[in-house]
Amino acid sequence: MHNETFRWQLDLFWFGQRRLYGRSAHKRTHAVIIRRNGPTDRRVQVLDWHSSIPHTLCESFFDEGLMAFRLLALPLNTQAGLQQILPQFADDDVLEVIDCDMVPFRAIDYTIGDNELIVCNAYERWHLRSLTKNRHVIAQYFDNGGGYYNGGFVPIIGKAKTFGMLLPDWIAIHIDILLKPYSHPIHWWAGMFALQAACQRCKIRMIAQDCCYIHGVTKLSKEQHIGHYSSPSDPFNKFAYPNVDRRRLDRRNLFYATIHKWLVQKPHRRYPVESRMG
Repeated sequence: MHNETFRWQLDLFWFGQRRLYGRSAHKRTHAVIIRRNGPTDRRVQVLDWHSSIPHTLCESFFDEGLMAFRLLALPLNTQAGLQQILPQFADDDVLEVIDCDMVPFRAIDYTIGDNELIVCNAYERWHLRSLTKNRHVIAQYFDNGGGYYNGGFVPIIGKAKTFGMLLPDWIAIHIDILLKPYSHPIHWWAGMFALQAACQRCKIRMIAQDCCYIHGVTKLSKEQHIGHYSSPSDPFNKFAYPNVDRRRLDRRNLFYATIHKWLVQKPHRRYPVESRMG
């Protein structure tokens, strides 16, 4: 979203990409920036962040007509933005869809087949419980038993044509979950649940991998290439930024080493802190 929180998060992500890939980072990166957070905000016409990151300014889910605005529907901008930029890619291009509060720390190249998605395997036990106590949230949408999904989420890696096949159901199920009388967490994670159900319906096999470091949730491993600073106990607390104690960042950990370099090397602006929900 076009606000100050996502501005610094995107700057940190872009720092990580350029450290890993140099000049080729421009060929490997595309930011989806939503023009406005709510219906009373102005629609941004030109990005004013002085960033060199390749990007597209996209319409919000409510301006796209997917559903009326509500705060808990803001994660629907993931699919709304992806839907708008997909025509820029060839069918067999491999895309990695991520949240903005993630930092790459190892270079990667993935090979993946048709009708497959590689996902981080941490979210099922961390949030969803979609295979167990919350299975009822998505089982109603199943056409094919239940053997395709696994509760994984970002990073989501797959071919552009796989995302294209998946998106209509991913969007429709997300909206349907939002319209049902579930609790706040279920509604906030509706896009995550909807991805599981859409993969099941479309017969897209989710492949779980230990590809993302999350403080207090996963242990750092050689298989991981990206980190997610989404845990409130994280030494790099996005809700406290820019008030970060750099001494708490373990620079033996590649994730925190990258963040530390960004904090030290960047002429640091003190961006105001905003809620993710704007």
